[in-house]
Amino acid sequence: MFASKLRVKRQDGFTLVELMVVVAIIGLLSAVAIPNFKKYQAKAKVSEAKLQLSAAYTAEQAFFSDFNMYSGCLPYMGFDPGRESANRYYAIGFSAVATVDASAHLSAVNSGLLAASCPAVGVATAGGIAAISPINANYFVAGKGIGSAIASSVTFIPTSTYGTQAAAASMVFTLGAGGIIDSGFTTAGATSTLTLNQNKVFSMLTNGY
Repeated sequence: MFASKLRVKRQDGFTLVELMVVVAIIGLLSAVAIPNFKKYQAKAKVSEAKLQLSAAYTAEQAFFSDFNMYSGCLPYMGFDPGRESANRYYAIGFSAVATVDASAHLSAVNSGLLAASCPAVGVATAGGIAAISPINANYFVAGKGIGSAIASSVTFIPTSTYGTQAAAASMVFTLGAGGIIDSGFTTAGATSTLTLNQNKVFSMLTNGY
């Protein structure tokens, strides 16, 4: 009778070794899963740059259809992400501005272009995070990043500009976008950078993750 009672009270459980094995397995899975998850997060952020570049591309093409030239006056063209800066990881626009051929610019003015809002001489003006961006802003900085590391200047935008528009061969442009999307790549030159040209060809210059 006594032995029977002992058997009833006996309870099975996990041994310390079994628990340690389980903890080790969880640790291994975490070591593999967390970096991959961060990489997937970074890849998802790249889509923001592609959307912004596509929007700027559309604005440039609409501008070209009206005035037969490209330029850097992005807000004048209808592209102004300045108000959304706090939600953007990427600085976007032109890293450098060019002087448009005088004849091409005059022809555009005769077609209705406002010279004061979109001058022939390139003016390096950033829209930044201002509520209302300058009408001739040629790039916009980001307001979001990884911690305090933010693409908050034009130095994060890869080499990008537009042609002089003097002839068909110089009626070109290359838009750029650069953002900090991974804690391991926070300095200009190592961050995520992309470009998009007048032929709508995307180029991933650096992954940044």
